[in-house]
Amino acid sequence: MQSQTTWHHLSSDWINWADRLAPAAEKINRHLIEAADLDGLARLRGGAPLDVLDLASGVGEPAFSFARVLGGNAATADDVSANTPGLSGHVTASDIVPEMCDGLAARAADEGIGNISVIPADMEKLPFSDQSFDVVSCRFGVMFCNDPDRALGESHRVLRPGGRAVYMVWAPMVDNPLFAAMDAVLGNILGIGFDKAGINPFAFGHPDQSMMRLEAAGFTGITATSHSPAGRIPEKVPFWKPQMDMLFGNVLRRASDMDRGAIDAAMFETLSPYIEDGHFQVPICFHVLSGKRA
Repeated sequence: MQSQTTWHHLSSDWINWADRLAPAAEKINRHLIEAADLDGLARLRGGAPLDVLDLASGVGEPAFSFARVLGGNAATADDVSANTPGLSGHVTASDIVPEMCDGLAARAADEGIGNISVIPADMEKLPFSDQSFDVVSCRFGVMFCNDPDRALGESHRVLRPGGRAVYMVWAPMVDNPLFAAMDAVLGNILGIGFDKAGINPFAFGHPDQSMMRLEAAGFTGITATSHSPAGRIPEKVPFWKPQMDMLFGNVLRRASDMDRGAIDAAMFETLSPYIEDGHFQVPICFHVLSGKRA
């Protein structure tokens, strides 16, 4: 598994891409928000403001989306997470890397999101009392823990009765051509890939097994849904760069210009079967897991 030091070295890459990736992040965050059933929780709490804890927030997502839904930002016509009438609350965003938290706090201030606070936190040892939150969310983070099952248990511990935890996790690599191409190309050119880097984005790739892990952590009412969106990106855009930088930026910064050029050429060639009408249409596949504290 990647260490805190490795994520520290990648924090600048996450900050660099954050604003440019925000619109796409908003679109997929809605699946987490729907799974959290904020309306149902608000009714259960008698309309009281909801407390959301977001884990592995990176530099803002999906914490920003939850904050907007709960009233932290004015609604706009094209904002899929604009605040919802009758919902209010506060989001505690957290990440194990303090530099990520600093970047998140700066972005929240710039965007005028007022109902959010930020704290460095290890999701395997959360610094919160039992039954402190109505929702725990985590997007593409729990699989990178040294002990993911301990992290699931901590999420269950800090939830209030009736509260819900929601996790967005990657489906297996075979269902994610971008990751498969990245693994092969970086392996061929730089001798690095997911296994050698100690990264396993796909540890929760099989829903049945993942649901059993949530059950072992104490959750009930467990559900899993799968989603396979495909973007439409002009073929001249090297769309693989954000994910590659955010996972392997510390290695790529040491690569020569020749190697980086070779990587881009090989990524284009590998993914070219997904070009249609001058656009890449590469599918991604992820699952949304949800579990309740009884």
